[in-house]
Amino acid sequence: MSDIFLLLQPYLQRPGTSEACLLVADENLIDIPFASLNPAVRVISNRHDIAHQARLANCESLFNDFDFSVFASGSFQRVVYRVSKEKPVAHHIINHALRLLADDGELILLGAKNEGIKTYAAKAAAYFNTQASVVKHGNHYLTTICKNKTSTNDADNRLLPLKTPYEKLAPIIACEGNKLYSKPGLFGWNKVDRGSALLAKHLKIFFAGFATPPCSLLDLGCGYGYLSVMAAQTLPEENLHIVASDNCAAAIIACRKNFTAFDINGEVVTDDCASGITTSFDALICNPPFHQGFKTDSRLTEKFLNSAARRLNTSGRALFVVNQFVPLEKLAQPMFSHSEKIIEADGFKLVILSKS
Repeated sequence: MSDIFLLLQPYLQRPGTSEACLLVADENLIDIPFASLNPAVRVISNRHDIAHQARLANCESLFNDFDFSVFASGSFQRVVYRVSKEKPVAHHIINHALRLLADDGELILLGAKNEGIKTYAAKAAAYFNTQASVVKHGNHYLTTICKNKTSTNDADNRLLPLKTPYEKLAPIIACEGNKLYSKPGLFGWNKVDRGSALLAKHLKIFFAGFATPPCSLLDLGCGYGYLSVMAAQTLPEENLHIVASDNCAAAIIACRKNFTAFDINGEVVTDDCASGITTSFDALICNPPFHQGFKTDSRLTEKFLNSAARRLNTSGRALFVVNQFVPLEKLAQPMFSHSEKIIEADGFKLVILSKS
């Protein structure tokens, strides 16, 4: 059991109480024992896998891009939140917690000092017009902030700052006379990832290696859809059907916007590393993550490689971009017959994988 869950456990497992509680869970709360939660706890997550885990454990769970409009004001006596990696996400969630809480309800925040928890605690307390109780537990700080009778007075003037509304899609880059859109809530939302840019530059080389142009392509872990758009533009004259898949609700929203904006022949699918996709593909492109929230996780590379091997046709080919230190070729050996590193630059490498 993780140290994080042990700290949150008293607020999520209180026996004999029916106080309504909302657990806000992003990628930092993967694999917690949902089956042990008090039945009064509801879960909201922007991660498809976490919401699915909660449902399997018979928890009432909701998957969306932290859209709290589905809950009435004062619905919960407690909101529990392990702070996110992105400041806009944390501000968005704290801003909504006040409305969600009943009178005398409490907001529970947890995070490490280098994750900004002390700043979040101070800002949240100011927003709630009260004081925060902060208790240190090793590297982490547990914060309790109670809603009082004056918390809602002029609360709109104390909202935690957001450059733009969290729900709003923002143009990131211009591309072929059009704009690519993204939003907070997905990794690297406000830029073009350097690894993805390197992969995009070599798509022509990748496609040139096929005996006949591929008719189907899977963008595995698509984010806001940058690689899908680049692939569609690299083979504009071909009848290429693109499926983009991601686990993150914000990524799905942004990617669907870009598929529409660029009139891409394909679909955007919500899925955990394409685990629910049953069709096979001629080609696959992937810039796999190696962070799970605040932590690096070497298992993610193997997870994406396994998914790629399952989803590729026998004669299919995959193009991966990873950091230079990731032993992708070695990790791929049990699943792929051939690997070819086509470039190593700027801290990244591109590797083509095939099963035959």
